Order: sequence, then C-alpha cells, then structure tokens
Amino acid sequence: MDKLFLGIGNHVVCLNKKDGDEQWKTKVKSSTITNVYYEEGFVYAYSGGHLFCISAQDGSIVWENQLKGLGYGTCIIASEQQSTSVIASQIATQQAAASAVIVAGSASSAT
Repeated sequence: MDKLFLGIGNHVVCLNKKDGDEQWKTKVKSSTITNVYYEEGFVYAYSGGHLFCISAQDGSIVWENQLKGLGYGTCIIASEQQSTSVIASQIATQQAAASAVIVAGSASSAT
C-alpha cells in the first residue's frame, strides 16, 4: 500500500507515502482529536462524537453514525484484525493529548 492516512485539523487526509503528495482530503466533525483506522479499503474515523466510514480510494463518505447517547469523549477504534499493542498505543496517545489539554487549560486560567 502506498497511502498514508492522517486524522488532522477536522479532516481525514490521504497522502502518497512515496512523495508526500495529498491524494484527497475529507472534512469530518470538529474535534481536538480525529482518530483514524484503515481496513480493507476503508478508513474509519472518529471525530466530534461521530464515526465515519470513508472510501480509501477517493475520500468519499460511505456512511456516518452519530453514536447517539455516547457523548463526545475520546474513542478507540479497533477490530478483530488489530493487535493489542496498536490499541494500547492509541490509548496512551489519547491520554497524553487529554493531559496536555488539561495542563494548557490550567496554565491559561492561572495567568
């Protein structure tokens, strides 16, 4: 596979791994973190309390689930094909990001 998928700036972005060129960019819901997970031709992205299924080929949104009643907190995306070390890494990354937001908020309120 020659594609790299990023969740950044309220978008899912597909880059060519060989030259870094942007292949496509899809806007999703606003959120401090946009999690992405690739499997079998689709990118699954969680952002702003919504889960999106996006075509890895062209960036079109295949479906969206509003995850009603589950709130807007952090979300770990996993499947039966994903290793536990990848899931643990995702959890650690989200915890570090949440801590950074709390520290930044505390610092700004102290000034």
